Amino acid sequence: MIYFDDIQVGQQAAFGPLIVSADEIVDFARKYDPQPFHLSDAGARDTFFGSLAASGWHTAAMTMKLIVTGRSEPWADLGSPGFDDLRWQQPVYPGDRLRVHTTVQDKQASASSAQQGTVRLYVETANQHAEVVMSMTLSALLERRLASV
Repeated sequence: MIYFDDIQVGQQAAFGPLIVSADEIVDFARKYDPQPFHLSDAGARDTFFGSLAASGWHTAAMTMKLIVTGRSEPWADLGSPGFDDLRWQQPVYPGDRLRVHTTVQDKQASASSAQQGTVRLYVETANQHAEVVMSMTLSALLERRLASV
């Protein structure tokens, strides 16, 4: 288990790939973002996208999946208070191969609880052409090692 105390500012990690399928794009869109360009090629044809494209929220969910499942050792994660500066920079299409790169920007022990601290990660998700499709700064609450003894 990786605790707050184990994380270093500047630490980097890479995750992926995850191949995006048309069926997953449509399934997600039907449930959570049923805009025409996320539901079919026909619905996207005369739009900026030109063909079926993933919802940005789907891209964010796939990014989280890669971060959470791609680690060889899990973090002592207590959840997240949120994110800042979320940007969807390029569309994500069926067949794209997504990879995620994270950099620890800073970390701060909690002033109100000796059992946890916050780690801020800069996150970039890129496709197979090394084009950044999404970026954000993610905050994660982690358990402190001293709390586990």
